[in-house]
Amino acid sequence: MDLTCKKCGSTFRAAVSLPLTSPVRVACPGCGYQMVLKPRTLSSMHPVPVPENETPPPPARLRRRRIAAIADEPRPFRHFLGEHLRRLGFEVEYFETGDPALEYVRSTRADLIIVNVYLKGKLGVEVTEEIKADAELKETRVILIGALFRANRFRANPTNLYGADEYIEEQIPEKEFRQILRKLFPQMGETAEVPLEPREYDDARRLARLILSDIIIYHAQKVEQGIRDDNFFDVLREEIEEGRQYYDSRVPLRVRRDTEIYTETLQQFVQMKREEMQKLRTAAQ
Repeated sequence: MDLTCKKCGSTFRAAVSLPLTSPVRVACPGCGYQMVLKPRTLSSMHPVPVPENETPPPPARLRRRRIAAIADEPRPFRHFLGEHLRRLGFEVEYFETGDPALEYVRSTRADLIIVNVYLKGKLGVEVTEEIKADAELKETRVILIGALFRANRFRANPTNLYGADEYIEEQIPEKEFRQILRKLFPQMGETAEVPLEPREYDDARRLARLILSDIIIYHAQKVEQGIRDDNFFDVLREEIEEGRQYYDSRVPLRVRRDTEIYTETLQQFVQMKREEMQKLRTAAQ
C-alpha cells in the first residue's frame, strides 16, 4: 500500500496486507520516521497512518445540563417559565421564598435564577443583590419578575434592576422569553421558530416595559380608574405622552419607524387587565 510520511512528505510503498486486523508499525525509508497503522472499525476502509508517539485526543467531556431556579409563588405563570426552561435543556427547581432559593443557587452554582421582585421573607431584589455581590456566582444570570399588576408592592423604581441581567413582567410572550434566554446564553444557539431580533429592537421593547411599569407604580389610582372605566389612554394622556417622548429620545428612528413597540406594550397591558377584571366579574356572579 502507498503511504505518505508525515515528517518529510515523501511517498513510499509499504508491504502491508489488507485488511488490517491489528496495529502495524512502518518506517519511512527516506527519513526513518515511524508510524503505526491502525485498523478502522470497518475492515474494508483504508487504514490511516498515526505517528507512533502521537498522544490520542482526550475524550470529549460531557456537558452538564444547565441548572435554573425559579423563586415565585405557585401559579400558572411559574409553570409556564419552568416548562420552557426544561424544553431548552435546563434542570428546574421551584421555590416560594428567597432564602432557600439563594441557598440552592450557592450550593449548585446555578446558571440562572428567575426571581419575583416581591417574595415572602427575603425580597427578590435582595436575592438579586446578594447573588451579584458574590464573586463565586459571577456566571449566574438573574431575571427579575416585576409585579406589574400589583404596583403597590414595589419599594423602588423598577428601572433600577438591582444588578439583574434582565427584567420581565408577569405576562410575557413565549417568543420574547426565549429571545431573552438566548441573549443571556448565546451558546444555546438559535432555532428557526424563535429568530433573534437585532439588539436595538430588544432594547426598545425592554424600555417600553420599564416606562409602563413606572406609569403603573407612580399613577396607580389613575391606572385602576382607566382600566375600570375603559378610558385608560384618556385618563393617562399626559403620562403616556411623557413616556413617549422619553422612548423616542432613546430609541433609534428606524426602530420607531418600523414598529409600534411603545403603543403595543400599553395596549397589551390594558387588554390583559380587562380580561383579568372580566374573569373576576364572572367568578363573582
